[in-house]
Amino acid sequence: MHRNELAAVGIQLPVLPTIVLGGLPGAPHWAPRLERLGLDVVSSGAASDTPETLAAAAAAVPHRPLKAAGLVEGARLVECDGPPPAGAYRVHSGDAVVPLDGLGAGEGPDDIASLVLAAVRDDPSAWWVAARGLEACDPHEVEERLATIVDAVRQVRLFLAKQQFDA
Repeated sequence: MHRNELAAVGIQLPVLPTIVLGGLPGAPHWAPRLERLGLDVVSSGAASDTPETLAAAAAAVPHRPLKAAGLVEGARLVECDGPPPAGAYRVHSGDAVVPLDGLGAGEGPDDIASLVLAAVRDDPSAWWVAARGLEACDPHEVEERLATIVDAVRQVRLFLAKQQFDA
């Protein structure tokens, strides 16, 4: 993650921002659910956004950074191949992403927090915490996984803050 590039397009994120990469199951109406679950970056949930799905997500959740799947005009944060449009930041494989693919239902916040902390210990401000590969999952299971990830990232942020305070 290149925070200076994000700031240049007007996006401010906390350390270890949580995000979903790829699509989510069902209709592209996930933005309010993602906000309610506490994700730092929301999306429509579409595997490939349109101007309509992006506008609906922005209207539903106007105060969170919004990620578009694909090159959609007006998006400031995009998940796409190739260069982003002018004035947008691209989330891509070159970014430092803690991938939480393949998590089973048995992993709790402590397990995930340990995985995240092990990955980001040296420079946590450069990392995204991303769930992906959820499009084929049950929507209720997706919500449970995302809530667990958000809880785990809160724990890691508290741990990092305490370390910084104690130093």
